[in-house]
Amino acid sequence: MLLASAPMFSQSGVLTLQDAMSIALKNSLQIEVARNDFEITQNNNHAGNAGMLPSVTLNVTDNPSLTNIHQELVNGTVIKSDNVGANTFNANIQVGFTLFDGGKMFATRERFRELERLGESNLKVTIQNTLSDVIQAYSNVVTQEKYTRVLQELLRVSNARKELVAAQKDAGLANNTDIFLAQLDVDSRNQAIISQQVAVKNAITAMNVLLNLPADTTYQLQNELEVNSTLDKATLEGLFKNNPEYIAAENQARVALQMQKEMSAARYPQLGLTASYGYNLAQSQAGFSLFNQTYGPAGLITLSVPLFSGNVNARNYQNAKLSYESAQLQQEQTLLTLNASFEQAWQLYSVALQQVENDKLSVATAREYVDLMEQRYNLGQSTVIDFREAQRSFEETNYRLISNQYLLKLAETDLLRLTGQLVK
Repeated sequence: MLLASAPMFSQSGVLTLQDAMSIALKNSLQIEVARNDFEITQNNNHAGNAGMLPSVTLNVTDNPSLTNIHQELVNGTVIKSDNVGANTFNANIQVGFTLFDGGKMFATRERFRELERLGESNLKVTIQNTLSDVIQAYSNVVTQEKYTRVLQELLRVSNARKELVAAQKDAGLANNTDIFLAQLDVDSRNQAIISQQVAVKNAITAMNVLLNLPADTTYQLQNELEVNSTLDKATLEGLFKNNPEYIAAENQARVALQMQKEMSAARYPQLGLTASYGYNLAQSQAGFSLFNQTYGPAGLITLSVPLFSGNVNARNYQNAKLSYESAQLQQEQTLLTLNASFEQAWQLYSVALQQVENDKLSVATAREYVDLMEQRYNLGQSTVIDFREAQRSFEETNYRLISNQYLLKLAETDLLRLTGQLVK
């Protein structure tokens, strides 16, 4: 309970992405529901549920009675008595077994097996989707915090410019206009940081919902997102049919096929065997029979041949056949949809990977440009406009890099999800 209610941190005190995924696996209510559904399918997958095992029943009845008797026999004997006590006792053990039902029991058992596989696939789908959501939420928090650090860096530069302008004014080299502009720039940066801090808190709250933690839980995250930049399209395509959504669609088609076989079996004769061992005792204080006791084994073979059912069986079979065809079409549609999603994710991954590399160079250049303009401005060799333009370039290139890193992580996650690699 402690593990399920508190975040798991690495040795450095930082909640890593792997930690967050582990918490989600322990705490997610959706995963727990899917796991329960899977266990239900496991319980149902039994030969007894398919009708393949015999049924054994113990029946016991005891019927005491108190009656008035008036009997006249053919030999002239007259029996007349009031308040005659009698008792009838019956007991038997009965065994019923289906010998042949057109193969329905075997189709039903196979359907239960496929339903269990379907339950497992659905559980994996839920786990994958949950982990994908956690990765996206975690990446969003890291991204928002990186935006905050960029704004804090720009605020530092703005404060430095404000101090320089104030010193220049004291020396008679700047006027109030320069002071006002510098102050407005600082105020704008502070407001942007406050808004960005709200965005960070909202992102953390959204992740806490996924982790099933209190909404106000806080933690320190990694500063950078780890991305696998060596994914190979051909290798991923070879793993594509590991996708649990595709496997679930395949399982569903097989379930429909077994249901079709069950409906087909209803058109065949059914042969059943019933065996029993019984004991019967009847006692009466008066009357024609005072004591009657029987016991011993008995057997019954039943043959049931469907001759006419209003074409119900035929219609059920046709409906089951159409359901199987629909399940096959749905399986094909699932494959087409997943293929399209895979192509889109790969294109996003490829483009974002290139853009991130280019943006890293742009950010380095923008950093040098800001440092240069700051030095030139301190020496009076550049204007406020030049300095602010350098800041704007620094802000834009950093935002572009951070955004593309976020998109790259999402694309990588989608590729791993679509190829069934998130669940191992």
